[in-house]
Amino acid sequence: MTHIEKQTLRDLHRPGWRGAIFVLNVGTLYYALVAATVWCLAEEWYGPVALLTLANVYLAHSLVIAFHEAAHGSLCPWWPLNEYLGRVIGLQAFNSLTLYRELHHWHHAHLGTPRDEEFWPFTDPANGKTKRRLAAFAELFFGILYTPILYLRAYVRSGSRIQISLARRIMLWSEVLAPWLVWGGLAAITVYYNYFHYYAIAYLLPAFVAGNIQSWRKYIEHIGLTGTTWATLTRAIRPKGAAGHLMSESILHEPYHDLHHRYPKIPYENLPAAAAVDPVRAEPVPLFAGYWGALKDLLKGLADPKFGPAWKGQV
Repeated sequence: MTHIEKQTLRDLHRPGWRGAIFVLNVGTLYYALVAATVWCLAEEWYGPVALLTLANVYLAHSLVIAFHEAAHGSLCPWWPLNEYLGRVIGLQAFNSLTLYRELHHWHHAHLGTPRDEEFWPFTDPANGKTKRRLAAFAELFFGILYTPILYLRAYVRSGSRIQISLARRIMLWSEVLAPWLVWGGLAAITVYYNYFHYYAIAYLLPAFVAGNIQSWRKYIEHIGLTGTTWATLTRAIRPKGAAGHLMSESILHEPYHDLHHRYPKIPYENLPAAAAVDPVRAEPVPLFAGYWGALKDLLKGLADPKFGPAWKGQV
């Protein structure tokens, strides 16, 4: 399989400030809408509350994708700011940047194999259908709770592949515990002063729904595929028209996830340009025009969720 010409590839790998600017703008807008939601609730304007909640679900999901970019070190060219933004987003999303980065490395290095523990238990045929169905249900409908547990399992289980220094272990555990202390403490304060309904609607509800959307998008990208290469293990989406490009831009070009697996260090803003010059792939894999088509493809096999080459040829 051929690759993009070397000098072009070097140019595409140059990180820029677009990701950091995106996070600062989206984060500012997100918390402004949280404040607006609280104000509308106080005034009993429930129509705007519904619209604000939908907007904040979308923004929260976009920030979760920015967390993924930070884990790759491509959100910002200045490393300290990249790490700071990643940890701030992780605090909001109940995720440890250190733990996610370690686990995500295995996802890229061993896509779809049992070593890809981001997709446990779906990569191993030894895991029965009932176990896989329960895991899929928990992740798709309680993603904000299930995902941190999934990552933590990979770290604390016997024989874990995640081996890190003492300093990074301290950082990891502080990142794991901080969201529960911060948001749990805020929940306790709002309960004490009888303001919990504001907190639940303005913050917890959008975070909960955004976590589920993140899980559904994760499944759309991979679950049900049993190929042997990055191309046959990732659903490729190529949005069309101005509306499609705007949608893709608003979620950091996540629809180009197949190319991200081929060139994981290319910053998100350069993925459309990479797609324009990427050689035609040898595998006869379909391109979806949007998430709806990819979702329908996912749903065909979701009753028996599986992922990876170990399933190839199995009924």
